[in-house]
Amino acid sequence: MKFKEGNKMTLDTLLYNGEFHSMDDTNSIYEAMGIKDGKISFLGKDKEAGEIEAKEKIDMKGKLVLPGFVDTHLHAMDYAETKKFIRLNGSNSVDEVIKRGKEHYSKHGLYKGWLIGWGWNQADFEDGNEFIYKKDLDKISTDYPIILVRVCGHVAVTNSKAMELIIKNGVPEEDMEYIDTEKGILRESAVTIYRKILEKPTVENIKDMILTVQEDFLKEGITQVHSADYFSAVPEEDWEKVIIAYTELEKAGKLKVRTYEQCMFFVYENFEEFIDKGYRTGQGGEYFKIGPLKVISDGSLGARTAYMNEPYSDDPSTRGIQVLDEKQLRKFFTKAKENNMQVAVHGIGDGAIEIAADILNEVNKDDLSNPMRNGIVHAQITNERILDKMVKGNITAYIQPVFIEDDMEVAEARLGKERVATSYVWKTMLDKGIHISGGSDSPVVSFSIMENIYFVVTSKNKKGLPKEGWMPAQRLSIDEAVRLFTINAAYQSFEENIKGTLEIGKYADIVGLEKNIYNIPKDEIKDVKISFTMVNGETVYKKD
Repeated sequence: MKFKEGNKMTLDTLLYNGEFHSMDDTNSIYEAMGIKDGKISFLGKDKEAGEIEAKEKIDMKGKLVLPGFVDTHLHAMDYAETKKFIRLNGSNSVDEVIKRGKEHYSKHGLYKGWLIGWGWNQADFEDGNEFIYKKDLDKISTDYPIILVRVCGHVAVTNSKAMELIIKNGVPEEDMEYIDTEKGILRESAVTIYRKILEKPTVENIKDMILTVQEDFLKEGITQVHSADYFSAVPEEDWEKVIIAYTELEKAGKLKVRTYEQCMFFVYENFEEFIDKGYRTGQGGEYFKIGPLKVISDGSLGARTAYMNEPYSDDPSTRGIQVLDEKQLRKFFTKAKENNMQVAVHGIGDGAIEIAADILNEVNKDDLSNPMRNGIVHAQITNERILDKMVKGNITAYIQPVFIEDDMEVAEARLGKERVATSYVWKTMLDKGIHISGGSDSPVVSFSIMENIYFVVTSKNKKGLPKEGWMPAQRLSIDEAVRLFTINAAYQSFEENIKGTLEIGKYADIVGLEKNIYNIPKDEIKDVKISFTMVNGETVYKKD
């Protein structure tokens, strides 16, 4: 039995007749757990729990209970905004995209004067088309602006009206190379230029977006998100509105999901202003904290904009896009180091990851233990040399197992067998001692933790294919998978001493599952539902 202050104290809540997997260093499993003042105060057997007084006692009826889940990389406000967009996921043809666009306009009209869509993927097209172009969107309308963003968020297509407005509004010189006005294609930093034309959101608008998504996260057992919000649903120059919105919501007691903000900047001067105003990693309260500087180093594999060391196998004319070059990255990383800012750098292609690792190690050469826990977000296309550089600098990796669903369909065509064989190597990373934590990159894909765990323990798609697993040698155990979204995630935000495991004194952030994922076939894990979610000892979601 483990008890905080002795058996005579009266607990707020006592949960018993459960299977509480602590995820601590010894994999302790308990039958009962007690909560006092939002913290875990008792862990032990049912017999011991029966002798403890509590204001409320809850029978778990044998349910599996885990530490609350943490998604270490998504875009909360982008997700909130896409609820108002055309949902294009699963569109199997250009005609289907056009149809959905017309239907959405008919039912919902425009959003801030634009028709905006999210989620198309040319890999899903079965009509022989390899892409969507301006001429296709002009079939929806040429009277109002239309922009449809690819599922990865790194490519978008516009109609004639939207392209006209974008050019008329003025495009930064550095973004012109990412725009094809003839075809209506925008890539990388140019994708978000249209946001500067939209009506700017107020702090109250941003608050509404934050509150809109909380319930969805809690239904998936997510008690904390590491969210990259700056330059997402707001123009980058309005970054401070996001901090103000979260801070005011926390003071008002309205935040139910904890947020560790990944402060995303493309423009160095905006990051410099952020630093000059005194913002630093770790500032904030229990529900909102400033996290790392987030920068984008390259694009995505599906759009062939991930920056590779060698040309793409299915398009030798390109190696992808290096969004920030070595000089720019070094400037960002140096400023971050000088001001105790953690760094999280988006890197998907082996070229982008290697450059980021080299510069992080160069900038931090005086202490390669990586006290700021700097990391690579995605870290997909790797090789032995790159992994060794990450080990050298103790660089962490924020991985997204859910990417298996789409990437297994295109990876070999894009990269060839040799490069694929050394990519998505999560088990190898663990074996080498690289710290990995789990995320989703929502709204690019689903933030379902159960799906993420399924993908990483089976290495299959949702259809259960291939039967032997796509990369079976890289599968993780269920414990290893759960840790990605609990204690490993807590480490990534310097919070392993207050959350991430079920231990005395830690936050009572917990999640109960309808089925025990340790006792069912692994192929069924993706379908397991959340029974309840508690944050700070309060039940914030309960399945009907």
